[in-house]
Amino acid sequence: MPLLIPPAWLMMLAPAWGVAQGILNGRGGAPAFAVLSGLAFTAWDLYLDPQMAARDLWVWHTPGGYFGIPWSNYFGWWLSATALTLLLRPQNLPVRPLLLIYALTWVLQVVGLGVFWGQPGPALAGFAGMGIFVGLALWRLRRDSGTAAGGEEKP
Repeated sequence: MPLLIPPAWLMMLAPAWGVAQGILNGRGGAPAFAVLSGLAFTAWDLYLDPQMAARDLWVWHTPGGYFGIPWSNYFGWWLSATALTLLLRPQNLPVRPLLLIYALTWVLQVVGLGVFWGQPGPALAGFAGMGIFVGLALWRLRRDSGTAAGGEEKP
């Protein structure tokens, strides 16, 4: 395993937490937050694993259904991120800066993978996967910022 993977993994976990907090905005409790964080985090791997496999940084004994990567790999990423989130129970995160990091990663990865590394399939899949979370978080933040304390829409 390349030495930079654990720091990169930890670097993207906090933005995934911020995205989940932005989407849930206090709703759903710790299990929902952990599951959603794990999914937002795993969406990033839609970019990362095809890139690493194309460079022969990882090789699968039994290639799988997502650009040669086994689906069980994504389940493992989700399970690990979800379990770590449940263990650490992050709270009161700076949602907007973390969402910005997540969104910048989303955009830069699609450009890098699709244009510079010649992997348009994983670029589009990652764009869709992470984009769902960016879109939901932005929609929720906009919706919640447009609601007054009494539950009425601001003029």
